Amino acid sequence: MEVVPVAHREPPLRNSWGAHTELAARTVVRVTTADGEVGVAETYGDDAVIDALERARGLVEGMNPYERRPLELRLQDPMAYGAIDTAIVDLLGRATDQPAYNLLGGKVRDRVEFSGYLFYKYADSEPESAAIAPEEVGSAEAMVEEAHQFVDRGGFRVLKLKGGVLPPEEELRTLDLLAEEFPDAPLRIDPNGTWSVETAIRIARRLRDSDLHVEFLEDPVPTMHAHARLKEQVDFPVATNMYVTEFDEIAPAVAADAVDVILSDHHYWGGMSGNLRLDTVARAFDLGVGMHSNSHLGVSMAAMTHVAAAMPTLRYACDSHYPWMADDVVVDPLEFEDGHIEVPDDPGLGVEIDEAELERMHERYHEEETLAYSSVESMAAEYADAETAVGRSDWLPNKPRW
Repeated sequence: MEVVPVAHREPPLRNSWGAHTELAARTVVRVTTADGEVGVAETYGDDAVIDALERARGLVEGMNPYERRPLELRLQDPMAYGAIDTAIVDLLGRATDQPAYNLLGGKVRDRVEFSGYLFYKYADSEPESAAIAPEEVGSAEAMVEEAHQFVDRGGFRVLKLKGGVLPPEEELRTLDLLAEEFPDAPLRIDPNGTWSVETAIRIARRLRDSDLHVEFLEDPVPTMHAHARLKEQVDFPVATNMYVTEFDEIAPAVAADAVDVILSDHHYWGGMSGNLRLDTVARAFDLGVGMHSNSHLGVSMAAMTHVAAAMPTLRYACDSHYPWMADDVVVDPLEFEDGHIEVPDDPGLGVEIDEAELERMHERYHEEETLAYSSVESMAAEYADAETAVGRSDWLPNKPRW
């Protein structure tokens, strides 16, 4: 098993934690059999994830790739196992000449729909090399222009707004303008837990009584208990990827009637296999299923597409950061058409690693200061702003903010 951290360019996207740094880390995992068959996966670039994968090497090397459940139990680390599970699914697909979705039970859809994932952002420092929307986006009007780029290039029919950046009234005005400009597009907003219960109740009631087609509020308030309090007061769909991220958290959420939609993620729900188990459990409790996204490259994009194709309960367009990425480690990046990606039918995940790019990005990881997306330091670095205090060493992402 090889563990290869890489550094990729990242646009300065804003959220409730601050802003993405313009150089971020991912990890490529590659497993190889004794006879030379290879499987790959991609996951987060945090030191903790890399260390966990390195510690797992002794359990992985020499194992039967069909015996994944004992490995999962021995590891007791869903994120490390998620990467290994995905690499093994890719490996087995290549070895048996089957696409990954067939290793998961078969596909239930030929195309997977994704949302256009919109962010308030700072201007890119190298706009000529940006994948999309290099300009600063700090207002409702600018967000409409950003949305046009997503719709024009990828044909996205569902639009998601990353909130928790501007005051709620301004973010609601952004939704209003998006609805005016794209009247047929379902919308959603993700404030990342920055709203108080009182604020979320007021906003949910306003949205419920309006003509806006908002599918759900994603993590509007800062705890699962706060979600339950919100749901007690107003009947409006609530989704989460912050407070239900492990199987042990599903039953308490259901008992408290705290969520309506769980956002899956093969990176930390036990890999591609774990996502299928999540889909089954969600169906048993009549919960909706969508898919969470973090900054990712083409290997994860392929895995997300395959697992979404095999999940019958998934009924919302999946999230993806992929249109924002200017770097990639795959030879042929997947493309969006009408907001969808065609499910690859080639063996395994259906993507091939660009070895030259992998080596270049791996060298950059070691040569330059790279921070993983999920650390507060990486989100708060570099971008100073008087209102949000982003970039201040003493800045704390305290929630709720409004």
